[in-house]
Amino acid sequence: MYEAIGYRHAAATGHPLATQAAIGALRQGGSAVDAAIAANAMLAVAQPDSCGLGGDLFALVYRAEDQSVRAYSAAGPVGSALRRDLLPASGAMPQRGPLTVTLPGAVAGWDLLHSRYGRLTWPQLLEGAARVAEQGFPLSRKVARALAAAVDFADAAFLAAFAPNGAPKPGDLQRSPDLARTLRALAADGPSWFYLGRFAETLERTLSAGGGAVVRADMAAFRAEEATPLEATYRGRRIIVTPPPSQGVTLLVALSILEGLSAAGAAEDPATAHVTAEVLRCALALRDELLADPRFAPADWDDVLAGPRVAAASSAIAAGAPWLPSPPLREGGTTFLCTVDDAGDACALIQSNYMGVGSGVMVPGFGVHLQNRGAYFSLDEGHPNAIAPGKRTAHTLMATMVLGEEGLETVMGAMGGDGQAQTNLQILRRLIDWGEGLEEAIGAPRLRVGFGDPPGLQLEAGLAGLAQALEGLGHTVRVGAARMDEMGHAQAICRSAQGLLRAAADPRGDGIAWAE
Repeated sequence: MYEAIGYRHAAATGHPLATQAAIGALRQGGSAVDAAIAANAMLAVAQPDSCGLGGDLFALVYRAEDQSVRAYSAAGPVGSALRRDLLPASGAMPQRGPLTVTLPGAVAGWDLLHSRYGRLTWPQLLEGAARVAEQGFPLSRKVARALAAAVDFADAAFLAAFAPNGAPKPGDLQRSPDLARTLRALAADGPSWFYLGRFAETLERTLSAGGGAVVRADMAAFRAEEATPLEATYRGRRIIVTPPPSQGVTLLVALSILEGLSAAGAAEDPATAHVTAEVLRCALALRDELLADPRFAPADWDDVLAGPRVAAASSAIAAGAPWLPSPPLREGGTTFLCTVDDAGDACALIQSNYMGVGSGVMVPGFGVHLQNRGAYFSLDEGHPNAIAPGKRTAHTLMATMVLGEEGLETVMGAMGGDGQAQTNLQILRRLIDWGEGLEEAIGAPRLRVGFGDPPGLQLEAGLAGLAQALEGLGHTVRVGAARMDEMGHAQAICRSAQGLLRAAADPRGDGIAWAE
């Protein structure tokens, strides 16, 4: 990994082709949002294990002229055709297949963002991705491995597109001519084509054959939303996140607990790791109890952040009292990207099909595979995140910005399912509490809580020396490899008060950063 440095503009994404697309848009005079859309379209082609037109999207946009931040939610709901008899009688939601498909929101998100901030035309933004889809690109190790795993559950159209000769291998040339045609149709006719025309008809027909709930009327009625982001103060800085149903509140709860604790101690000692793990457990427990679609189950998160449970958590951790066991958490498949343009405006965009390639269902003839975000719902009718027609699930996707006295300091995010807030927290602490540089903070070893059976505390190899002391503090510890995929792939851009841009992409993934 290296840190890209510049004064003009910058981009950091999860794949080299996407970073090139973003920088290309910026060089044409495009906005930070233009660059983000061009990069996301390229990622839909080059990183189909992590995102695509069949998934959801959240974004934050920073305007330098007034130091404002707005949030954008393009999370698709459950279809209106959902019937209770289609669901399992007990247990958990299925993990794959048509029943897990929620309405694809990403393209509507592009549309809303572009209508607010776009400078370039749709052909300028999408043709590069269409060309790569048509001509092909070599699969990376990570993407090939994820596509190979999908052979066990994906439908025939998916396998014809991604595994026509069996499980793909690193270096195989991946062509997606159907997706190229879809991207060019979007460029020619605009995003409404995706929700009103033949694509929506084919999607309904494909899903209804397998018990799916999304129908054409749902597609036609869907709109992405502009929203007010949530924020909290940490060590004198404003930490701003995407609001519910995004899990950005998890990071704010964790930081609010930490705000009541001392920042003393080294970044990599047992006491620091212990406190980090305890704080994360508390934050995740509150998230799992309260987070849901606010249209169905509103929660006053400002009140939660300033409330007695956060204060009690800080006091208990400070006193050394055991707090909560690790909740069982789930992996995900996501991509995060960030951009800063010549005006100093910034975009943080996160997009996903969930669980890698999503549901395993492909809309035949269009090259679009669909998310399985419905798998995150609860079947408990009394839970805030219980599944219902028209409802959006509690969402792992989140984006983060940090503002100081001079405006934007950091735009950041990470893939990693339930681990996203954990990755964000550890990077932010290194940047803010210990004053580390961006490259160092992103590349440093991480921990995570709640994964494994039973759920415990997992350490990357670089923290292995802490294992014995943490076990002595009551943790069930597992030590993994160095720079594990499961610890999330982060991207970030930092801006100094003098306007210097530093951009970095996580060495755990395929991404690169660029600045000029």
